[in-house]
Amino acid sequence: MKKLIYSVVLGSTISAAVATAPNSADAALGDGLLKQGMNNSDVKDLQQQLKNKGYFKLGYTTTYFGTITKDALKNFQRANGLAADGIAGKNTYRVLLNNSTSSSSGTVSSSTLLKYGMSSPQVKQLQSALKQKGYFNFGYTTNYYGSITRDAVIKFQRANGLAADGIAGPKTLAKLNGSSVSSGSSSSSSGVSTSTTLRLGMSSPQVQKLQSALKQKGYFTSSRTTNYYGTITRDAVMKFQRAAGLAVDGIAGPKTLAALNGNTPVAESKPSQGSGSTSSSQTTQKIISIAKSLRGVPYVWGGTSTSGFDCSGFIQYVFNKAGGPSLPRTVAAMYDRGTSVSSPKVGDLVFFETYKPGASHAGIYLGNSQFIHAGSSTGVTISSLHNTYWAPRYLGAKTY
Repeated sequence: MKKLIYSVVLGSTISAAVATAPNSADAALGDGLLKQGMNNSDVKDLQQQLKNKGYFKLGYTTTYFGTITKDALKNFQRANGLAADGIAGKNTYRVLLNNSTSSSSGTVSSSTLLKYGMSSPQVKQLQSALKQKGYFNFGYTTNYYGSITRDAVIKFQRANGLAADGIAGPKTLAKLNGSSVSSGSSSSSSGVSTSTTLRLGMSSPQVQKLQSALKQKGYFTSSRTTNYYGTITRDAVMKFQRAAGLAVDGIAGPKTLAALNGNTPVAESKPSQGSGSTSSSQTTQKIISIAKSLRGVPYVWGGTSTSGFDCSGFIQYVFNKAGGPSLPRTVAAMYDRGTSVSSPKVGDLVFFETYKPGASHAGIYLGNSQFIHAGSSTGVTISSLHNTYWAPRYLGAKTY
């Protein structure tokens, strides 16, 4: 009888404890810390909040906190004056879950660079400042930098003797904020000698001038300039060359530097629009044809031949056979070499974060959200970017 009473009491106690214990699945966004590598429903809510504010660009939300989520969060934190650590904590939630922006001031920091296509509370402040001066005539302000904002910036730049490129960089913002700006700063501070040739691996004061010139036009996005010509500088040069209709080799030679020093604004174009030549198209067709012909070849760690491939060995083999761009051997190096694109085109590479942080798997994009790759459990096969395994691990696409 005592055992029966004890078991009833004990069972009731356990049931009550279970009933009152908080269930992590029921927790609301903001109740707990979120950071890279976590996987739960709160991550999906976080992504949606960031998406609503224009920072999370992936077409759909997931429960996985990967590098895309981390980068979106860091961009939000920077725009709102928070520590940009990519971790969703109390201070970040306070701003993220508050509909008001972190600053209602019409003044935009002159260290900011804003351009067409961006979404940020700083854009709203830019629009307010332009509105006060009679250049932004839309009925209300938003966080989105669209054609109306760009046209307003161009009008303001023309009226104030600035390069009318539609990009709100330091000079434009300083002028907009009422600061006097030396419109004729010496060539030593911005112009790069067109007799110079700068390339990956070089160190020179001319590299810092190159970075400054690229930064003014919105192509060099690193927070500070240096004397070293690394992959960030090369990628910025390639973006500028592609937009300016120049040979895209990542080398800042006389033609590139002359175009960069000119006052003619370069139209912003998507990277995919710069590679439509017949020869490029034919190479892409060869890449896809050769890749598809290798379906069924088994996966072999370190494999680089038709007897077996690993993922990077497969890509390198296909590009070499098709006469495409020369690619490095590892996925990480391929990721560093390429130029990021928001939407992949056929022949671009798509990257994934699998067994370790950063790019650790890659495939060749075929179009229609499909890619071909050497999977460790499938060999060379075609998969979908929307696959439940690949979708939450997608890092982004690169063009070459």
